[in-house]
Amino acid sequence: MRLGLLGVGRLGAAHAATLRELKGVDELRIYDADGARARDVAAKVGARHVDSIDAALEGVDAAVIVTPTDTHAPIIRRCLDAGIATFCEKPVAIGLVETKEVVAHAARTKGRLQIGFQRRFDAGYRTAKAALSGGKLGPVYSFVMVSCDRLPPPDAYIASSGGQFKDQLIHDFDITRWLFSDEVEEVTATGSTLGFPQYEALKDIGTSAVLVKLRGGALGLITGLRHNEAGYDIHVEVHAAKDTLAIGVDPRTPWRSVEADAPPLAGPPYPNFFVRFGEAYRTELAHFLRFARGEVENVCTAEDGLEALRIAEAAGRSWRERRPVKLSEIT
Repeated sequence: MRLGLLGVGRLGAAHAATLRELKGVDELRIYDADGARARDVAAKVGARHVDSIDAALEGVDAAVIVTPTDTHAPIIRRCLDAGIATFCEKPVAIGLVETKEVVAHAARTKGRLQIGFQRRFDAGYRTAKAALSGGKLGPVYSFVMVSCDRLPPPDAYIASSGGQFKDQLIHDFDITRWLFSDEVEEVTATGSTLGFPQYEALKDIGTSAVLVKLRGGALGLITGLRHNEAGYDIHVEVHAAKDTLAIGVDPRTPWRSVEADAPPLAGPPYPNFFVRFGEAYRTELAHFLRFARGEVENVCTAEDGLEALRIAEAAGRSWRERRPVKLSEIT
């Protein structure tokens, strides 16, 4: 199989190394707007560096898109028109209109398009979903999701990211729908620029809390932090009638205690998201290759990306207007 990889920043470079290790990849072409970076990554993984998107896509069987968000939609459309199986990191686009156009385009072309929400491939989330789907735990009453970055990204990234709800918490919004096999009915969101007053001029926040109500009645609290030097921390608690489930908690690392004589925390839970979700990324890309060959179904569609974005849009509107927002308002 011949693959074109577009974009080799931090995540794209990691994908390059993974793709070279996966079976079935006969040729990997790498393009990045930063030619020196593309050449360096290609040399490290034993891939072929090319100087244009045209060269990266010519005659390939599949493409992996890890470019800036505002380039996703046109590249996706180009790949689908050429009959190229396509993997694109989240989000499909920053805006709802562009995302809906991609969904419609994929339907018109009957194109193969998988969106990158790697938590769906994480072993902990999959184990929890299996337990919840079995019905043995009874109804889910509430859940808590925590997403902490170790260090905040550069301000230039914040300015173009689409905001914390679309950039950071969109993963939580997607996994909420997938984990509980339910849809979000209403969102109430708030946020703060504490520690990062410059975010106010960028119309963004550094800390957020989102209360979601699912159609089935469960309540969820989703919190996001751009800065927590204890480590990259993604974990979930699910409170059901029969039991409580925890996802992403390392049993080797004790929770920090407020007692004066408590031992210090052994170290950060995860130094970065590659450590936290390394195997999930690998499983996700392996699934995409099988999907591209027609061996398995698509488990993360453009429609899934659109629904996660609708929740993010509702959260943003709730934060700006200081009121609960029903998902039916985000059309």
